[in-house]
Amino acid sequence: MYLNKLQLWNFRSYENLELLFPDGISILYGENGQGKTNVVEAIYLLCTGRSHRTNREHDMIMLDRPWTRVRAENLQKDGKHTVDMVMARGQKKRILVNGLAISRISEILGQLSGVIFSPEDLDLVKEGPQKRRRFMDIELSQVSKNYFYALNEYNKVLEQRNSLLKETVNTSSLEVWDQMLATKAVPIIKARRDFCSRLEPKARENHKYLSSGKEELFCFYKDCAQGKENIEETLLEALYKSRETDIKRAFTTIGPHKDDIVIKLGETDLRYFGSQGQQRTATLALKLTELDLMHEDLGEYPVLLLDDVLSELDERRQQMLLEKIKGVQTIITVAQKTDHFKNINANYFEVQKGKVFKR
Repeated sequence: MYLNKLQLWNFRSYENLELLFPDGISILYGENGQGKTNVVEAIYLLCTGRSHRTNREHDMIMLDRPWTRVRAENLQKDGKHTVDMVMARGQKKRILVNGLAISRISEILGQLSGVIFSPEDLDLVKEGPQKRRRFMDIELSQVSKNYFYALNEYNKVLEQRNSLLKETVNTSSLEVWDQMLATKAVPIIKARRDFCSRLEPKARENHKYLSSGKEELFCFYKDCAQGKENIEETLLEALYKSRETDIKRAFTTIGPHKDDIVIKLGETDLRYFGSQGQQRTATLALKLTELDLMHEDLGEYPVLLLDDVLSELDERRQQMLLEKIKGVQTIITVAQKTDHFKNINANYFEVQKGKVFKR
């Protein structure tokens, strides 16, 4: 899979832009604030249906413009695919896949797949569980529409249960929502368990590569069913035991929405005791593993987006990363061209005030 063409209209700083990307590595360079990240955001928006920078869709519309449009053309094993998204102020966004309007956001998944690595992702290991749940959910949703559906269904039930907890609680009503929540949680937990069982050996291998074999990485899914096979019954019992706490706090304290991935170097929990260098190396290993797993599931590599992240890595890890991604279509944003790219065959685009020039 590779992204062939990107077109933007009234998107952030771009009034009208058409970019043709060759297969391989493309480097967008320019000073901060010129619009490099806006290009990456547009691509990722068409991969997942959501921005990695904001939950407010209208923030992506150029100031004083009523609408924005983002369109991508990509080539896959089965031929050309197009994804087209229009967002207008005060209206629901419209999406076309291969020229046909879709009603569900899930239908965009798999049309253009991508993995993003940005400075915010460097917090993947050291920040709270929400970051690591999002890491799992985005990867799984891109390769499995069933997972995306299951996650949405679970979140709807969770919202209803939380609403009930904020009101005068009827115990019999709560029992109904407990059962529904436990049932909806099963496919999510199973998929995440499988994901983490595949993640760990590959992440360990990638980490050995990045650390020159000096440290051994371990990661495992810490789920609300405590790893037990009878997930539904275990979660139902846990919900019953936490009922008094849930009522006091007015939200659900148990469930896959509270789960986590524990990441260790040997016996050391990296979130709490790892150095910044160790945390960043582990994060990079996880991101490379995400790329590997999507390649396994899709039969081809997704587009890799490296948004201003190379400057956050030391020179050795920069070179190791660039070596590792050979053969993967990669779009990199940097402040300036450097000697780090002298040994790779790359295409260069200069970004200046909402304009992009092929160099």
